[in-house]
Amino acid sequence: SAILKHIFYYLLLEGMKMADAKQKRNEQLKRWIGSETDLEPPVLKKKKTKVKFDDGAVFLAACSSGDTEEVLRMLDRGADINYANVDGLTALHQACIDDNVDMVTFLVEHGACINQPDNEGWIPLHAAASCGYLDIHLCEMDIINKVGQTAFDVADEDILGYLEELQKKQNLVISHSHQIFNCKCNLAL
Repeated sequence: SAILKHIFYYLLLEGMKMADAKQKRNEQLKRWIGSETDLEPPVLKKKKTKVKFDDGAVFLAACSSGDTEEVLRMLDRGADINYANVDGLTALHQACIDDNVDMVTFLVEHGACINQPDNEGWIPLHAAASCGYLDIHLCEMDIINKVGQTAFDVADEDILGYLEELQKKQNLVISHSHQIFNCKCNLAL
């Protein structure tokens, strides 16, 4: 019963505190009505503005997501297939970094420049080689970046032999194409 008495007084005191707080709040509200702040006109919020991304950034995002249909629509509407971000990376660079062979093929087939350097002088082949991706076959293996490195210099050790073999095949194709070209030129004379 002594415990019940203490609980009763505690609840009574808490109830009185709550009533006192409500009374003070009502007095504040009464003072506020008609105050300078109350008389100010309401500030209307401006219409929310929509976020608008740069067309090039949208193009890079579509390429990164692998959405070839959207990329094709954007190209048809005039998107620049060689658009580069602030670091100089193109969609082809990013597709090489991501080892997205389908997007690499798509971009090259639609005219992406395979030799466009980024801000560090890296072409997409540098990116593919440094990541160790064997399925990405791009030419111009002798192009150097800003610090004088070729794709061979930045390649993962596991693919150096592969790059050397690919270069031999490319040299053979180039040699044969020159022979065919020279043959056609001689026939034209």
